[in-house]
Amino acid sequence: MVSDSQRPDSGGARTAGDFVISAGRFSLAMGLLGVRQATRLLSGQRAQTAAAFDEVSDVASRQLTGVTRSAFAVGTNLQHGLVDAAIGVSRVSSRNQSTSGSATGLKMSLRKSASRRLTGVRTVASGALRRQVPQAELIRRLASYQAEIVAGGRAREQTVAGLWKSEGLATTIAKHRLPENSWNDPALPRSMLPVVHVGFGSGSTSHHVFDAAALNTVFADTCANDYRGFAYEGIGAILRAHESGFFKFMAGALGLMRLDAPDGPNPSDFFAAYLKQFPPPIQRIIAHGYGRIFAFSHMDVYDAIRDAIRLPQERVEPVVHGAGFAFAMMNSPDLPHILRHSAVPFDPAVRAAFQNGLIYGLVFMEWYMPGMLANWKPESVLETEMIEHARRESALDLKRGFPLVARLADPRT
Repeated sequence: MVSDSQRPDSGGARTAGDFVISAGRFSLAMGLLGVRQATRLLSGQRAQTAAAFDEVSDVASRQLTGVTRSAFAVGTNLQHGLVDAAIGVSRVSSRNQSTSGSATGLKMSLRKSASRRLTGVRTVASGALRRQVPQAELIRRLASYQAEIVAGGRAREQTVAGLWKSEGLATTIAKHRLPENSWNDPALPRSMLPVVHVGFGSGSTSHHVFDAAALNTVFADTCANDYRGFAYEGIGAILRAHESGFFKFMAGALGLMRLDAPDGPNPSDFFAAYLKQFPPPIQRIIAHGYGRIFAFSHMDVYDAIRDAIRLPQERVEPVVHGAGFAFAMMNSPDLPHILRHSAVPFDPAVRAAFQNGLIYGLVFMEWYMPGMLANWKPESVLETEMIEHARRESALDLKRGFPLVARLADPRT
């Protein structure tokens, strides 16, 4: 087989447009398979369908290379999204869900959903470097990401892009750390500290291959005291990213992690054996980080929540909270609409966890780039409630001097 790098028309400078075209063509080529599998689903042949998808995915992951491999990752996610769109709407009601709230208000088009997930992964990857970064350069680069937001008018999507690039750069420090690298440096603006600690935790988890003792040591040595918990959230993100599946494949294809990255710890009973190495408050933070990537790896937020409520009971709230946080981040241009339709049709505790995650996302953005919440003009009763709640939480953060990790001081119930 000839790889993309060996083709005379590929070179090393494929544009974003070329990538999207390749992804689209590959998705169309998979259309016949999608129709066949949808027919099997509707006729009840679920096991056979799952096996067929797994077989195709396995063959592709072993045979494709370069941009074609990336295109397949996107195309396969779209295929699953199309099947979900065809049969998933009828699954909204279940014994664990309330019939109140909208079952469609947070639905995104497949193109938008796939594009935003792809953008998120690629933006985080764009901030990472494959070399050591002196402390002065680290500070300069982080400041430049914030300066880009100010120059661009502080739009929500620009703020999120700055957060993601900063997170990616922090993974570099974890993987190529110099003795001088420290998150205790007073030259680092405190607005940067939450997100860089998350990225540092993610990069450290990959670098130390989930070694809990090593992670505890490196976090104690390198992290700022009030922000160390954010590093543990990075562990949860990598637990999900390293699980075998389409998201891991896509993340590797797009450079967020190694294509041959190992699988994570045993996932049985939501990583029970692994998580018992940490105290319960840290376990919740790790589960929240898992929820962030859980949202990224589902094409539909309702499906993400449905899957989350099947987890062990004590993990549901942090995972749904994390999913709400990530959903706010990846869909930042649509946040007013999302807040107005945030009363998702699930049990009150699950709905509250999701809404608290959305509010936490607003607070997280506000800490990084102040002024967003003050200028927000809500247009509905629920949106007003959510924005006022975020403003109160942000005021508490400022009074405290640092934001809370993965939770609100006064959550909705």
